[in-house]
Amino acid sequence: MSTAPAQIIQVVIASPLRQHFDYLPAAGQIAENYPVGSRVQVPFGRRNMTGVVIGHSALSTIAADKLKTIKQSLDSFALLNHDMLALGRWMSQYYHHPLGDTVLNLLPNTLRKGGLYDAYTQQYWQITQHGSGLNEEAINRAPKQQSLLNRLREQATNNDSHAAISEQQLKAEGHSRPTALALEKKALITRSSQGYYPSDCQSLLLGQGDDIRPTLNTEQIDANQLIDHSLGSFETLLLEGITGSGKTEVYLRAIEKVLAQQQQAMVLVPEIGLTPQTIQRFVARFSVSIAIFHSGLNDRERLAAWTASKEGKASIIIGTRSAVFTPTQNLGIIIIDEEHDNSYKQQDGIRYSARDVAIILAQKQKIPVILGSATPSLETYANVKANKYGHIVLKNRAGNAKPPKIELVDIRRLALHQGFSDQSISAINQTLAEGKQAMVFVNRRGFAPLLMCHDCGWQAQCGQCDARLTLHQRPENLRCHHCDFRTAVPSHCQQCQSNNLLKVGQGTQRSAETLADLFPRHEIIRIDRDSTQGKKAMGAQIEAINRGHPAILVGTQMLAKGHHFAALSLVVILDIDQGLYSPDFRSAEKTLQLLTQVAGRAGRSDTMGRVLIQTHLPDHPLLMSWQQHSYQGIKATLMAERELYSLPPFTHMAILRADSLKPQQAMQALNDLLRDHNANNYCQILGPLATIMEKRAGRHRAQLVIKSQQRKALHGTVKQFIQQLEAMKLPSGFRWGVDIDPQDVI
Repeated sequence: MSTAPAQIIQVVIASPLRQHFDYLPAAGQIAENYPVGSRVQVPFGRRNMTGVVIGHSALSTIAADKLKTIKQSLDSFALLNHDMLALGRWMSQYYHHPLGDTVLNLLPNTLRKGGLYDAYTQQYWQITQHGSGLNEEAINRAPKQQSLLNRLREQATNNDSHAAISEQQLKAEGHSRPTALALEKKALITRSSQGYYPSDCQSLLLGQGDDIRPTLNTEQIDANQLIDHSLGSFETLLLEGITGSGKTEVYLRAIEKVLAQQQQAMVLVPEIGLTPQTIQRFVARFSVSIAIFHSGLNDRERLAAWTASKEGKASIIIGTRSAVFTPTQNLGIIIIDEEHDNSYKQQDGIRYSARDVAIILAQKQKIPVILGSATPSLETYANVKANKYGHIVLKNRAGNAKPPKIELVDIRRLALHQGFSDQSISAINQTLAEGKQAMVFVNRRGFAPLLMCHDCGWQAQCGQCDARLTLHQRPENLRCHHCDFRTAVPSHCQQCQSNNLLKVGQGTQRSAETLADLFPRHEIIRIDRDSTQGKKAMGAQIEAINRGHPAILVGTQMLAKGHHFAALSLVVILDIDQGLYSPDFRSAEKTLQLLTQVAGRAGRSDTMGRVLIQTHLPDHPLLMSWQQHSYQGIKATLMAERELYSLPPFTHMAILRADSLKPQQAMQALNDLLRDHNANNYCQILGPLATIMEKRAGRHRAQLVIKSQQRKALHGTVKQFIQQLEAMKLPSGFRWGVDIDPQDVI
């Protein structure tokens, strides 16, 4: 007599194993009790782990009597719909990462750990049938219990559609939790948990909808018409607009159309520093619920925003990189602001690009994705040239604002005042006298990049990295900006015992102190990672700037992108020379993008802006060409160089990275890997190579660079390397990972 085949539930968990795992339903359950996209708790080895159901099957490669049983179902419905699971599968295949990791990564941290779906829950109490059967004086000996029982009986007798009462309301009426628990123990009342969204949740905001809509210029009107035509179908559009051209207003008008169709909109921004000002504009414009995602939120707040978006209660989703994984009910558009920004690329774990993932998501949901930038990446530019992306151009600044005047200040042989030239100091003084604001851009935080002995040349080095320690003043210490190692500042040289220690170079702290000495009557506002660590610190700093009082802003890249400061008329850039000679082939592109973004902060209102760039390389061809022709005019030169040397976007690239605790171990393992590899004619393999910083956080690093004109051949070679690595006996402590479309090659 044959028996029906067992019902198999296919589950993925966060595991380095590149497969799903088969389980049997719990006793009395069937496969349908575990919806695809829901979470389950399963035994795995000696642990119980949270997994996601990705399918059901009648067959398994493992005998039914060897299969384990699911411990419990954590959800009665799918948390991840078909499109999101398909996105997880695509990420696994494209980035060569275990499926369990890519699928679980779509969930917020609380859900990955098996927590409740409702971020905020409160207890509700309701009378039972047994309790309703008692008379109003049955437990008079316990008057508090009798009073609470009568209150819940009254609620039920009134046939209220919400017969249960929240514990918070009962407390307000004078009833206590111990009283309720005593009645529950007697089976006279029962409790349940229900989710809610509190008004003080930092990740959920209600828009005001009272902002004045500015008049669009002709370019903006044309841009919105092109975007409107794309709604309802998949299309990738590059919105290339010079700084101050009003790209954000174009975004807002496009979102208005999407909301009018009862759809949701997703907006990605590169860094947490941009979110306060971005959020403020959206809150002022739209009278809808807005979900916020960034690293400054706690797990509970992130989950609240995630569930609100999934249930359609949030109409607009704004966030940094990982916000692209937020589920929606009816998404109508995705907007990626500053699409060129390197922070959209995850640099550890699953090395995904949020920009590329967003395009795949938009394709699956048949909606447009808008890539906005004043300095588009060369990859995006290449896709425009190949007619894969549409192209919208804003050539003029919005309103009466004009592009700033850019001057190169040759500081060779000049006497500098703690890094500042006389010309820069004079320009700052004039700006403050005119009642305007000046910004000083320093691409290093800390006080000084280097502590050096003047007698013997000793430099303070990190013991865990091939890097120098940076001197910080408040609190005073030496700090590694790569592994965060910290140590006290020595009183003498560790090599020759001399007390003659020099603080070399310029960081944001030192610049701010110098400016405070030079301009003691004016406010100095420093914005870097150290000065904005509190949850509301960045917002407070931006608010101080927006008051418009004469002030000097000192900051790193956090100040460079996306901000609109109406009173800012002067920008002074202290140090960009090293970016023009970095061994990373993307360095020139990134440096010129950064220069353009920083310069674009100046003169965004009626005042003519001015930009001073202090440099030892005033004759550098790229710098001179950028000054004359802007980033838009130099893109063709950069593209020609990439094509000449067969570099992205004219070839596809991947990096196999490895690190180990012992020197040369990673290099040797990659040499062994390469020796046993079956090479093909479609891929070029460079290495193994030590990285520029060979030692980082105590680990020694090496890499293989893989290039190919054919994407399929590249992925095939990467897959072969992965199979070889998984079959090799690797040394203890050895780690490896794959980076597809790497942004940092050194």
